[in-house]
Amino acid sequence: MEMGSQQISTSATGVLTEQAALADLFSTMGMVIGRSKAMQEIATIVRQVAMYPTTTVLLQGESGTGKDVVARAIHTASWLPGRHSTNQFVDINCAAIPETLLETELFGVEMGAYTDAKTTREGYLLRADGGTLFLDEIGSMPLVLQAKLLRFLETRCFRRVGSTKEIHVDLRVISATNVELHAAVARKTFREDLLYRLKVITLYLPPLRERVEDIELLLEHFLHLHSIEGEPPLGISPEAKELLLRYSWPGNVRQLRSIIQRGQILCDAYEICPKDLSLEIRKGSSNAAQRLQELQHEVSLPPEGIDLRTFLGTIERKFVHEALERCNGNQVKAAALLHMSRDQLRYRK
Repeated sequence: MEMGSQQISTSATGVLTEQAALADLFSTMGMVIGRSKAMQEIATIVRQVAMYPTTTVLLQGESGTGKDVVARAIHTASWLPGRHSTNQFVDINCAAIPETLLETELFGVEMGAYTDAKTTREGYLLRADGGTLFLDEIGSMPLVLQAKLLRFLETRCFRRVGSTKEIHVDLRVISATNVELHAAVARKTFREDLLYRLKVITLYLPPLRERVEDIELLLEHFLHLHSIEGEPPLGISPEAKELLLRYSWPGNVRQLRSIIQRGQILCDAYEICPKDLSLEIRKGSSNAAQRLQELQHEVSLPPEGIDLRTFLGTIERKFVHEALERCNGNQVKAAALLHMSRDQLRYRK
């Protein structure tokens, strides 16, 4: 887990106790949930980052891994006793707003700056003053605006569109992306200097398939979340739970929540059964297990024995190269096929 230019230790005395306390707090609030080592480390870093209200944070991970949840956790943790008390959490999706409007949404606009500017309007930066600005899908920000964002991060000052007046704000900037920004830098679609300014602290959120020990905990949370007050609590049958535990979750935590929502609507007697799960879940879980079982039956130990380490290494390299070919060299997609992180795949190439 990369810490950028600011190193944060997760081995200090008492960290485990504080980790557990913070994890319980976030679980209660429906925020960072997980007992896996990766999520415990993230909870610890959230606690530490919250003590520095102007530190920029870059969240990386596949779509649906909960980058927005971790961003809100950092913001919320700043309200804990002894921490910097923040105001609003303001989020903006850089890919959802047209390029022509993104600058005015971010910086605001002065009355008369252009024909339709009838009044002075504040932007997201001013609204987030004293709090947190969350820039989701930062990789989609146009280059011209990247230069202005870099200037703001260096000076904490900006000008509304059409104005010459400098406005100073005090806030934390958290950005998130599901694309490889270093590759975007190589393609000249993202500024290298902005990347290093954004990633003072970098957190990688692992996909759900890499932290299967968290699935049951997340299931309990979503079952409780979608239970209706005054009615029996929503449950799940052992058979349905087994299907969910075996599934690879390409849509990560977001997909798991959607599956529970679907189950709540379709189930009988407040219990989600296999019939209430989507065909994708039922077939995906059974087909994957069946194919693995067939593959295991095809392999047997020869009479003369085998160099197991060399044999396994050969199979591993073959699968990695085949996954890369199938995904046209896209390492993120190839890693998803092999149920590993991009860094793990790069190590095995």
